[in-house]
Amino acid sequence: MPYPANAFLKLAVAMTAFGFAAVAAAAADVPQVVPIHPSQFEALHLRTTLDSCTFDASSVNVELRDHLIVASFRPRLCIVPGPPAVIDIELGAYPAGDYEVQLYLKGNREPLLRLPFQVAARTVAPGDEDKPWPVADYAGLWGNRQEPGWGLTLEQGAAGDLFGALYVFDDARQPQWYTLQAGQWQTETRWSGLVVKSEGPFWAGPSYPADGAQYRGVGTATIDFAMKPGQEDQATFTYSIDGRSVSKTLMRVRLD
Repeated sequence: MPYPANAFLKLAVAMTAFGFAAVAAAAADVPQVVPIHPSQFEALHLRTTLDSCTFDASSVNVELRDHLIVASFRPRLCIVPGPPAVIDIELGAYPAGDYEVQLYLKGNREPLLRLPFQVAARTVAPGDEDKPWPVADYAGLWGNRQEPGWGLTLEQGAAGDLFGALYVFDDARQPQWYTLQAGQWQTETRWSGLVVKSEGPFWAGPSYPADGAQYRGVGTATIDFAMKPGQEDQATFTYSIDGRSVSKTLMRVRLD
């Protein structure tokens, strides 16, 4: 009769081998780097299918070795495989060039997958060579600590396009929200565009009609991200809605 310790060791080895096989089988689906055609300094993710029980997100590690990106995780030991799950692993943002990402189970020498990809340099359309280009990514949450309850959320694309969602209150203290769009960069740190008001049907209605939303331009907006010493992570936000204009100092909200 084998010693209990030896029996436990054999069971652990079997479980480990079973878990590795489950991960490898699940990862057989075609992986990809998203976005599929990344541009320089655009946030990238490795998307692949893994066993949901074996994959441990808390153990994921990503390292850059020249142009090789090494991602790894420590698998859980699962007696029964979990259902396949599509997993996104954040890789970071990189300059233009040719890269390869490899995914490893920690402790294994052979990767689960190898995926070469290319990060494209920013392309400039003919005639746009002299147009300003933002020097940083200003996407995120902006607000004023002295004026809680309203704010501005910005999303910035790889081509520098900016889109904003502004949530404020009207004279009757009723919530209103607007979008900032159809703009362009005036300088490397100053953007100007339109303020658009959106209205639509009840959010919890039984169905949402395809033509249920209405849009109208109600003003303009300018965001100046230029900073001064001692006033980092601040921006000047000037906008008008239905003929009324205000100028606010916004601070970038960074979540821990």
